[in-house]
Amino acid sequence: MQTLRRRSFSQWAMEAEPIVRIYESRLWRRSALMRLVLGLAFEREYELILGAAELAEAGIVLDLACGPGIYSRPFARALSRGRVVGLDLSPPMLRYAQRRAREDQLANLSFVRGDAQQLPLPDARFDLVNCCGALHLFPDPARALAEAQRVLRPGGRITLAAVRRDEGRPDEIANRWRRRWLGLDSFTAAELTGRMRAAGFEDVRLHHARRAWLVASGRKTVSPPIGSPVGSFPGWDVS
Repeated sequence: MQTLRRRSFSQWAMEAEPIVRIYESRLWRRSALMRLVLGLAFEREYELILGAAELAEAGIVLDLACGPGIYSRPFARALSRGRVVGLDLSPPMLRYAQRRAREDQLANLSFVRGDAQQLPLPDARFDLVNCCGALHLFPDPARALAEAQRVLRPGGRITLAAVRRDEGRPDEIANRWRRRWLGLDSFTAAELTGRMRAAGFEDVRLHHARRAWLVASGRKTVSPPIGSPVGSFPGWDVS
């Protein structure tokens, strides 16, 4: 969903109109089956993310790979004096998200089309980056994490939800197959937290790590890690 390269099956599925229409309904993301597979209901996931996000301290939020806006809209409602920017590469997802935001009259919510691995956004601009349900779809998760770190202000927070797998050789082999043929990655708890620290995040915490789902958060360190990508987009403004 978040790459300008040839789309994988999983990325193609996230752009299919039928899936876009049901994504946040009780037929998909809020379904009983998804609750069983992930080990928690979406409402509980949102509670965990909301608690880790520290929205009261945020003025501007980036919902990375926002999809239909399942997080963007609640964030916008919670930020009465702040602003939310939802970014996604899928035009169908963005059209749906924009329509729902207009229906809900959320004037502090806007959307941008872009690649999570090369964000068209300025350095150190956001107080919070939320990326729930998409890190496992990126061809290069490390690059996406580094970009999230770049656009966060020093001390800014990141919240994540991604597909989990167990430790062990069989799970690793199965993950390689899924990544190659379906474009669907997964992470052990140790791998996800390690990737976050390598990207320049501290105070990394796991809020849920069971069945097929991980929920984690962290805070951007004051000094960027050595080798992290640096860019500047002075012409882009979300003020």
